[in-house]
Amino acid sequence: IRGGGFVMLGWLLHYCPFFIMGRVLYFHHYFPAVLFSSMLTGITCDVLLQTSVGLLSPIWARRTYIGGMSALIIIILYSFYLFHPLAYGMVGPLTPDPNSPMAGLRWMESWDF
Repeated sequence: IRGGGFVMLGWLLHYCPFFIMGRVLYFHHYFPAVLFSSMLTGITCDVLLQTSVGLLSPIWARRTYIGGMSALIIIILYSFYLFHPLAYGMVGPLTPDPNSPMAGLRWMESWDF
């Protein structure tokens, strides 16, 4: 958990300056914060799984831990599949067009891609 505090501090130091800026921010501004956020997500999931596994019998603890990690990996792969056109470049109609493959990924009206 102590290591997670340092990662959290790194995320705050990279994210907060851009959060309070009043100018246009591009994808590359958030890259350092995303790296720390990814590490923090892994640490958080591991701590939560280790804590919940400690309450179970050893056989169920191992199954729960493997199941939780497997679910996390599947979620990561699925989110990559969904959002990879944003990172590698979109083709086809723009997001406001209902026929766009990206139309379903625009969860907020303020998102413009």
